[in-house]
Amino acid sequence: MRLRPGEGRLLLLLLVAYGWLFVFFEKVNNPNELVRIYAARALVEDHSWSIGRRTRYGDTGVMASWGYVNDKALVCEDPRLQPPRCEGRLFSAKAPGPTVLAVPILAVMRLFGPLKKTSCVFALRWVWMILPTIAFWIAMRRFGLPDEVVLAGALGSLSLTYGQMFAGHQLAALALGAAYLCGFWKCRPFWVGFFAAASVAMEYPSAPAAVILLVAFVAQTRRWRGVILGALPWAIVVAQFHWSAFGAPWSTPYGHLENPSFVRDISPGFLGISLPTPERFYGSLFAPYLGLFFWAPWTVLALRPRQNVPFAIVAYYLIFQITHALWRSGWVIGPRYITPIVPFAAVCAAQLLRDRPRLSPIFGGLAAAGIAATGLASAVCQGFPLEVENPLREVVWPLLSHGFIPRNPLQSLGVPGLWSALPYFAALVAAIALVLRRNRIAFAVAVAVIAVQWLAPSNDDRGAARYFAAQWEPSPPPGARPF
Repeated sequence: MRLRPGEGRLLLLLLVAYGWLFVFFEKVNNPNELVRIYAARALVEDHSWSIGRRTRYGDTGVMASWGYVNDKALVCEDPRLQPPRCEGRLFSAKAPGPTVLAVPILAVMRLFGPLKKTSCVFALRWVWMILPTIAFWIAMRRFGLPDEVVLAGALGSLSLTYGQMFAGHQLAALALGAAYLCGFWKCRPFWVGFFAAASVAMEYPSAPAAVILLVAFVAQTRRWRGVILGALPWAIVVAQFHWSAFGAPWSTPYGHLENPSFVRDISPGFLGISLPTPERFYGSLFAPYLGLFFWAPWTVLALRPRQNVPFAIVAYYLIFQITHALWRSGWVIGPRYITPIVPFAAVCAAQLLRDRPRLSPIFGGLAAAGIAATGLASAVCQGFPLEVENPLREVVWPLLSHGFIPRNPLQSLGVPGLWSALPYFAALVAAIALVLRRNRIAFAVAVAVIAVQWLAPSNDDRGAARYFAAQWEPSPPPGARPF
């Protein structure tokens, strides 16, 4: 693909921002990534979806080899029993798409020796997350999004954090975004169906968004045959996984969750959906520990109602977030379950800026604040514990000020502390400068919002920062000062 004017700078900036730091701590055993990789290893080595077997003496298979991981499904051998009090086969409790994508990569890696968790994560992030995410944002620029909107979406939102994690959130975002581009930019019915179905295979909650997109495309073009043909491969994958693991194409992991606390969490309402509460509304949108508008404040400009697909998908994900029992989302930077909102929020924001160009300085300031907050947080971890109230003050600043920097090329050469992350921080500063455009109003808005972010209430305890420091790899990193 030949780069167009301005894309070389964007490509370099995104490569550094997404790829310079390897934020991964094997001892944490992040289930969002690893349970999918466990399943991929089982398919490669055992030709089975099962990651092990639960017995009275312990777990077998990949579980025994790589250790405990959460987010599992357990199918009891005795149908009279219910998980977790039974023996039976263990499976990933996630949609199967990421696992299927991981299989060919792990199969090639296995030719060179036994599979290691850290090396598998590193390879899968680059092949399926970092490079596709960068290519997607360049495509969004070609679609017509201004540079400042592209930078806000790529670096000042959930896309940055989860574009560096081999989980379903960003893969679903990329698939839905690709389906939208294929349907409303290039008109490729087969690929509309393929990517829309892929989004569901990556994350089950993408299904309503995929339906919105498909219905709108078919209503506009009447080209439904190609859509159905394109959707078939992923529909077959999902059905085969459900049938093989849970006994029927319509039987999902949610009916076999191994962790009883997860069962309790999703029990209210229908499939965990119930009426929103003030706590969910505030926490999901504004709270420092989770809020979408706290971490990506520019997305507030995507909320102007419009009769189009991007706004309908934005509205769906916001409603899903504030009505779902798992709205806290576990350890996160921002509400990770609605990561696919980002491309469509970017389209809505770009449309607003075209209609009202006077809002550009406001957008630039909000985008700069989002890049600063999300970029700094993503430099130290990919999710904060639930007890953290203001991650910027309680975790990000303590770790950075003590020199705890994730693995990167300069660190491997012995460059200590923050100096090894200088290219990453330079990329963030360059992005902030580009969205501010030397505009005084934009600068003032950015300063005001950043002040609100850092001055938001926080706990005095720094236990979470000490916990991450104890899990750090290498331990300790060059130049780090102990707590």
